Amino acid sequence: MSDIPDPLRDLVNAQLMDGETIQWMDQPLSNYWSVGAMIAFVFGIYFTVTPIFPILSFVIEVRSDYIIFFNIFDVLLGFMQVCIYVLLGPFLLFFSLKTRRTTERTVYAITNRRAIIVQRGRSVFNTTYYPKDFGDVWCKERVHGTGDIYLRGGEGSLPWLKAAFMNIRNVKEVERMLQELKQTKLPEKL
Repeated sequence: MSDIPDPLRDLVNAQLMDGETIQWMDQPLSNYWSVGAMIAFVFGIYFTVTPIFPILSFVIEVRSDYIIFFNIFDVLLGFMQVCIYVLLGPFLLFFSLKTRRTTERTVYAITNRRAIIVQRGRSVFNTTYYPKDFGDVWCKERVHGTGDIYLRGGEGSLPWLKAAFMNIRNVKEVERMLQELKQTKLPEKL
C-alpha cells in the first residue's frame, strides 16, 4: 500500500463490513504529464492568450487616428473568434486541472470480499464491485508495470466494457488479486 492521505483511508475504512479486511489499496498515478493532459494544457494557454492580440491591434488602430472602415462581416467574424477562444481556452485549462484534482481524490481498494473505488469531492462517490460483477477481468499494461484494469459484463450486468482501476502501479499483480477474488465463493448476503 502506498502513502494514502488519512481522509481517503478513513473513507475506505468506513465502507468496510464486519470481517472484511483490506488486501490492497492505492491511488491512481498522477497523469500530469500525459500526452492528453499536455495537449489540453498547451492549447488552453494558447486559446486563452491569443485573443489579446486582436484586441490590442484594434485598440492601437483606433488610437492612432487611422480612418477606420469596418466590414460588418469582419467585425462579426472577429467577435466570434474572440468568443470561441475566450471560452475554449479556460475550458481546456480547467479540464487538465480537474483531471489532476480527481486523481488526487480517488482511492482504489480490494478487500477479501469486493473491490471498492472511492472518490471524494463535494460529496463522496463510491463504487463497489462484488466478484459476481467482475465478469471478464483483464488489464492493459503500459511502461514500468502501470496500467488499467477493465471489467466486462458480470452476472446480470450489461455486456460492454467498464473501466475499473485506471492508471495504477503493478497492474498485473492487481489483476491477479481480482482473478483470485472472482474465484472465491461468497455467501449471497454479506
